[in-house]
Amino acid sequence: MARISTYPVQPNPDGSDILLGTDATGGTNATKNFRIRDVAASAIAFYLANTNWKFEEDILVAPFEKSTVYFPTGGGEDTLWENITALRFQTVMGNNTDSQPYLEYLLSNDPVTGQPARHNTIQIIDRNDLGSFGIYEFVSLTHIDGSIYEAGLSFIQGSGAIEQLHVYGFEADATLGAGGSTYTHTQAQPLQTWTITHNLGKFPSVSVVNDNNILMYGDIAYINDNKITITFSAGFSGKAYLN
Repeated sequence: MARISTYPVQPNPDGSDILLGTDATGGTNATKNFRIRDVAASAIAFYLANTNWKFEEDILVAPFEKSTVYFPTGGGEDTLWENITALRFQTVMGNNTDSQPYLEYLLSNDPVTGQPARHNTIQIIDRNDLGSFGIYEFVSLTHIDGSIYEAGLSFIQGSGAIEQLHVYGFEADATLGAGGSTYTHTQAQPLQTWTITHNLGKFPSVSVVNDNNILMYGDIAYINDNKITITFSAGFSGKAYLN
């Protein structure tokens, strides 16, 4: 067999190309071939297990699997993001690190103003389907038991639904939150009263259009300088522009 250094270098490997390696399981140390795409998939799965959560329907009895997220009462597959108000997290990740300080950081207030920080607006992204996501105001983090915490969520906007065994990232949403001068709210579900968390840190002016871009008028209530409600004579979907 020729020296490995004498073989040509492939600068653009294909997923079906083969690597030579050792099988460390079973104690045999057998020499085996590994497809590049399988090695890549294994590396990605390892990374996701350490930095993301897998949604499980039936996980109400301990011990709770590492890196999992679930509903407080179990079940919930195909629940629309707009109907999710609470999720429970196993904060012990796949590599035994603790994600609880990170969740606390996402919830924290600005140390100067005492108001919700920009990272208070979070997004939950389906790592299996980027067309499925939810954006929320992260309103509370409650210790349940051991390494289990429950996140209280107030829906802002999103698309799709949560799916069994899909992997989800839980992170700050840099496109929303305090500090911006404008905010656009998309109301996908027709409702008579719209609840909008804009995190602009002020009482903004508001313009509303329906799906046909016709200007609509409603009664605006400023709950605080980060949240409003708009009540209309009938339910419809559309957009609200705040500045």
